[in-house]
Amino acid sequence: MSLGQSRNYLQLLAEYDRYGADIRRLIGSIIGCLARTDLLEDPEAQDRELRQLSRAYPFLELMYSLSPEGRQLLNTAYSPNVSQRRNRVLGEGSDRSHRPYFTAAQANASPITVTDPYLSSATRLPALSAVYRFDDDAGGPLGYLVLNISLHKLISYLQGDQLRARFHPMFQSVYSVIGGSLLLIAGVLLWAAISDLWGILTTQRDIVTESFGLVVLITLALAIFDLGKTIIEEEVFLDKNLNHHGSTRRTISRFMSAILIAVSIEALLLMFKSLLGDAGQLLNAVWMLLAAVALLVGLGIYLKLSRDG
Repeated sequence: MSLGQSRNYLQLLAEYDRYGADIRRLIGSIIGCLARTDLLEDPEAQDRELRQLSRAYPFLELMYSLSPEGRQLLNTAYSPNVSQRRNRVLGEGSDRSHRPYFTAAQANASPITVTDPYLSSATRLPALSAVYRFDDDAGGPLGYLVLNISLHKLISYLQGDQLRARFHPMFQSVYSVIGGSLLLIAGVLLWAAISDLWGILTTQRDIVTESFGLVVLITLALAIFDLGKTIIEEEVFLDKNLNHHGSTRRTISRFMSAILIAVSIEALLLMFKSLLGDAGQLLNAVWMLLAAVALLVGLGIYLKLSRDG
């Protein structure tokens, strides 16, 4: 899985805990519609059925059948939605008797079993499985039909987030350019500060006045760098949940912090100039400081209300 496709697994598990009952009902109804013994030993029937189901339920990824002992009867049927097919060796004849879904299906009195999330051996991603156990007249198992389900796609399906997920790579690219540009600007500001510092040391200019300008450049570089880093972390590296306000709150607070630092530094610079004789800048400095205080109060109110909400 590429870095841009990385998922917040803790967030996925939290969403599963939230919708667990609904998920089990939905998956149970899907696997219950597949109670046909021909699916145990007919690879074409498995492939055809999975393709049809995946059009309505894009979170379905794999289908395969097992013997009563847990041996895979046929090669795995893959959904067209599965882009990564890494473990093709886990096909016909593979021993799956140790997998959690098989042991759960053996112990379950009901023919339908829906597992909790686990790491899929086929896709190497969080998944869950639904198993239908076929019993003979004596109550013994004839075989098992297994559906492998992508946990991320399932949560997106339940949240109605499928359209956004399609455009997510494009959004990540745009955010990468924006975040990279901010980091570049921060680097340019830092280089300018270093150049000015070298000029002060070599030409013996007014160290007090010039040093304050250096502080402005370095502080702005720090604020812009932090904003660019936050954009890349939140929008590129992580899978952002639009229904969770924490990530949005962090982005807004970082952005407002950058503005606060810039306004405060500029106000101090104007106040410093007024002390050096340019009295006309004092009023502007006071207004800018008041604006910074208002921004800080507003940010505090937003953070308080967003946490309480």
